[in-house]
Amino acid sequence: MESPKIETSEMGDHKPISEGPVERLCCLLSEVALFVMVAVVAVDIVTRTFLNYSFEISDEIAGYMLVGLAFFSLAVTQVNDGFHRVEFLQDLLSQRTRLISRVVFDVVTLVFVGILLWIFVKYGMASWRSGAVAPTRLMTPLWIAQLPMSLGLIAFALAIVRTVIVSLRRLGSLKHGARKHHGR
Repeated sequence: MESPKIETSEMGDHKPISEGPVERLCCLLSEVALFVMVAVVAVDIVTRTFLNYSFEISDEIAGYMLVGLAFFSLAVTQVNDGFHRVEFLQDLLSQRTRLISRVVFDVVTLVFVGILLWIFVKYGMASWRSGAVAPTRLMTPLWIAQLPMSLGLIAFALAIVRTVIVSLRRLGSLKHGARKHHGR
């Protein structure tokens, strides 16, 4: 399933970049997580309703899938320019200033993603070393439940880097276009 594309007219002059292999993989993983989450909850609903029985794992699995869905969708949302922006303020800026503000915002976001990634990896490694497991029937090793957070943030960071590069190229082409225009 292809990610929804936003019309260019909705974003002014900013166009999303094409999805690369990382974003396509993240989109697939998000879709799988959504399907598994719905299937597990549906099976639990049916067995509770008709068989008066619960596997007592649906909440745990659905929670893991929701975390995976949330973190793997970040990269896809980034390259498709799907995050909220204060459009009425952006519309007041020139195209050049708008691109500069996007680059600055993306770089600041990348710094925070790096900090979160460092914390999540550190936490996951501590869970791995300690052998910590969830206090549930499945006794899922916690590092497995934490892994999608780190992988999703890595993919998100790569997507941010890609969008910064594209924005800088667009900014460079604006400068080049302005020199051409003034040179005539």
